[in-house]
Amino acid sequence: MTKLRWPLVLLTFVYILNFVDRQLVGILGQPMKVELGLSDRQLGLLSGVAFALFYTTLGLPVARVAERKNRVSVIAISFALWSAMTALCGVARTVPQFALARLGVGIGEAGFAPTAQSLIADLLPPERRATALSLFSLGIPAGMLIGAVAGGWLAQSLGWRMAFLCLGVPGVGLAALLALVMREPRTAAAPVEHPSLTQVALSLWHAPGFVHMAAGASISSFAGYGLTSFAVPLLMRSYGLPLGEAATGFGIVAGVSIGIGIGSGGWLADRQRRDGGAGRIAAAGALIAALLFPLTLSFSDPRLLALAAVMPLAGAHLYFGPTYGVTVNSVGPKARATAIAILLMAMNAVGLGLGPLVVGMLSDGFAAAALPSYVPTCHSAACQAASAQGLVKALRVDMLLYFWAALHFLFAGRAMRRIQVSKIA
Repeated sequence: MTKLRWPLVLLTFVYILNFVDRQLVGILGQPMKVELGLSDRQLGLLSGVAFALFYTTLGLPVARVAERKNRVSVIAISFALWSAMTALCGVARTVPQFALARLGVGIGEAGFAPTAQSLIADLLPPERRATALSLFSLGIPAGMLIGAVAGGWLAQSLGWRMAFLCLGVPGVGLAALLALVMREPRTAAAPVEHPSLTQVALSLWHAPGFVHMAAGASISSFAGYGLTSFAVPLLMRSYGLPLGEAATGFGIVAGVSIGIGIGSGGWLADRQRRDGGAGRIAAAGALIAALLFPLTLSFSDPRLLALAAVMPLAGAHLYFGPTYGVTVNSVGPKARATAIAILLMAMNAVGLGLGPLVVGMLSDGFAAAALPSYVPTCHSAACQAASAQGLVKALRVDMLLYFWAALHFLFAGRAMRRIQVSKIA
């Protein structure tokens, strides 16, 4: 058992650093906006599209390589690359330079998640995979918490550029260490024929409930990335909090809440696998988010906002374990990295690529409607008020998408239950 646990712990630690680097633009967006004269639309582009462009498109070919080659080597190379490119974000002097560095972060991170999840799935039986993958996914809230607290206070003390450097450079050395201490669990047996990409895609397409689970996860990802990319700017604009306090508050609340949602979602899904419970659990979480997030945004006291955000943030992330569990259980062991890459390609193209961008565009539009003279580079009291008001309205629209996600999750649960009932009959 110990041999099975330590690779999971190590890969989860790397996933923590993965998310620390990924979400720094959202944490440091407000000082970047001021120094570089950015609009919210441009912030959304740097946070979402610039990262997701290659992260989404390269994930699949890298996963195909991981099916055939040493997965530890793939992870180590990816880790070193995204860490180095994160550090380069700190020395970028123009928006195009910063965008290129973010593209590099996306290229590096493209090789990690599908490869790591394939490796974890090989170590565990089907009835334990959703739980294990949920534990692995706890790297997301832990990374958000550490990245928000460390990034916020580093930026407030040393400047936002130093935050990128301090959080990026150590990963290069840690990647080399990982390559030395971790081993590929696959044995060098006789060559095995791997299913083609078309075969994997068709297996997923015909797997009961997968398409609706992937659709619900993609829509939830859209709403979630739209929110988290602008949460710290929201606290700074609407509540007047300094960067360090805003980032710390967001990091603690989001880290704990999302951790609860991800961890409990996988645990519950493994215990209700026989009656389509994965879909129902994800749907319940999406409905909690859709109903409670608007209430959260209505509080004028940041302490009440923090307390009210715990339940909807947890609910919004219940889908992780169930979705990953359905995915890896829908294909054979030689296709799991590819299957996860297909899922992540859909989730990140829709969620990470478009979520921050659309929220940023809506925010700019609502701000201009509230103040016709508004421009992103204006820092007068009237412009700041319009900017805060526009962002709140944009996030309210964004949260409505969880109703749509819940429908897909319910359809997925019904499809899985119908197949199981027909097998029993």
